[in-house]
Amino acid sequence: MQLSNWRVVVTLILLVLAVMAFWNTFKLWTLSPEDKAAMLEKDPGSLTTLEQKAIRLGLDLQGGIHVVLRVKLEELNEAEKEDAVERAIHIIRNRIDGLGVTEPQIQKQGNDRIIVDLPGFTDASRAEQLIGQTALLEFKMIESAENANLIISRIDSVIAAYEKAKADETEETAASADTLAVTIEDIDTSTIKASDILAELMGDSLVDTAGLFDFDETLSLSENDRPLSSRLDPILFNNRTGISWPGFAVNKDQRALIDRWLNLPETKKQIPIDVQFAWSTRSQITNQREVYYLYVLKRKVQFLGKFLEGIAPSRDNFGGPMVQFRLSGDASARFAQLTGANIDKPMAILLDDKVESAPMIQSKIRGSGQITMGSSATFENARDLSIVLKAGALPAPVEIIEKNVVGATLGADSIKKGFFSSLIGLALVFIYIGVYYRLSGLIANVGLVFNIFFLLAFMAGLGATLTMPGIAGIILTIGISIDANILIFERIREELRTGKTVRASIDAGYNRAFIAIFDSHVTTLITAGALFLLGSGPIKGFAVTLFVGVSISLYTAYVITKQIFEVRKSYKTLSI
Repeated sequence: MQLSNWRVVVTLILLVLAVMAFWNTFKLWTLSPEDKAAMLEKDPGSLTTLEQKAIRLGLDLQGGIHVVLRVKLEELNEAEKEDAVERAIHIIRNRIDGLGVTEPQIQKQGNDRIIVDLPGFTDASRAEQLIGQTALLEFKMIESAENANLIISRIDSVIAAYEKAKADETEETAASADTLAVTIEDIDTSTIKASDILAELMGDSLVDTAGLFDFDETLSLSENDRPLSSRLDPILFNNRTGISWPGFAVNKDQRALIDRWLNLPETKKQIPIDVQFAWSTRSQITNQREVYYLYVLKRKVQFLGKFLEGIAPSRDNFGGPMVQFRLSGDASARFAQLTGANIDKPMAILLDDKVESAPMIQSKIRGSGQITMGSSATFENARDLSIVLKAGALPAPVEIIEKNVVGATLGADSIKKGFFSSLIGLALVFIYIGVYYRLSGLIANVGLVFNIFFLLAFMAGLGATLTMPGIAGIILTIGISIDANILIFERIREELRTGKTVRASIDAGYNRAFIAIFDSHVTTLITAGALFLLGSGPIKGFAVTLFVGVSISLYTAYVITKQIFEVRKSYKTLSI
């Protein structure tokens, strides 16, 4: 075997490996929407497996959600801060895995931030709720109706006084403004008579209409005296005992007002330290109106959700969503003691201080139980609740400081534009090199095709993610690959002009161009490496394609195209 034949053998081996690596990507990219739908119906797991083996598309190409979270480290002590972000990343990853998102990107940024990219997932509200909630599950008892009514009555008095003081202040402001108005004597009599005639025609009088400006349309007399309780409709009853408990329905449009009242400093002084008001997790439809539930609870935590095991979504006997759980050991005994001592009483189940449900305890619960959900809850809500409970609570609260949603249509448009821009750029390079360097230009184009194919195959085999910046890196690789061949061809032309033979010119051209090509490639590789190490997200995608593309272009220039030129050494003339 001649020395040059090793290039043929190595290239053939690489070609076979590249075909094997790229095959799944080729199958996925050539599937029609109908074929994908058929695969999902026949075997849902097969399409997911195929997507995992193919080149994965980034968030900007297939749509998805980009979220930046900040972990509130200031709420932790020094010992807890040490690995709080890493633990939060682990818990968030477990939650997202439960969603079934293919290849989510979760990484730390700085000291207290976490970047989450969910390709192909566009339900922003669900993602925000799932990722951002602390997921602290607590079991608390409902306050007695007697104590709750007494507290609400005191709050009524405070709010009524507050609203009256605010109304008096408004009247004083209005009275001050009246001093700037003209007096009745300054008004022309003809104007008054004309106004009276107009008022009579409209079925009213000037004197009557003036009184409307002093009428309070927002509150009735009873609502002025009981501003809070008049807006609360009791909804929590025990049908077996006939006892009512402090759970109330509040119109959705009244929630903000009641929240403002409950957060007044004067109001907070009326609420005992061992009592709290808590809203329901989501709104409900009751008597053809949308309401939120407001509960009066005992603040003491009776049981924690971290002791639950075997958590799974399910449905009750009426088809409603619920979450089943198991208890074992001391936790089971403690829960049995708690439920046994409070039979026929409601127990609130809170997730991050919002009431998920408040079921009546009908018997002692030992070993297993269930979390029932509201009538407006869906099975997806139950599934999400089970996901966050299984993953555990975050070590510290997090806040979403940035959220971007890329629609699937926008991603498809990016793919289309990237694909056509690559084709146009490739076609223009093919034409120019083919015309300018003739047959040698066609050889350079063959090397370019190998370069792009090996690059895509490498990304597929590596499981890399293709993004719009990654496509830009591929287009840049096209130029770099051709640039190496141009340097070689120009060297060969110079040697031919000196009168050297074709063989000598080819050898001299490749040898003398090597240093310049190697230096330019190495400097580009250093830049790509720095971008990969210091960059994040799309910048890394650009760095990966650039690094791999430049490395492969060096191989195609000095192995593939050089092997073709080895055959041309026997020619008397060279088309270049």
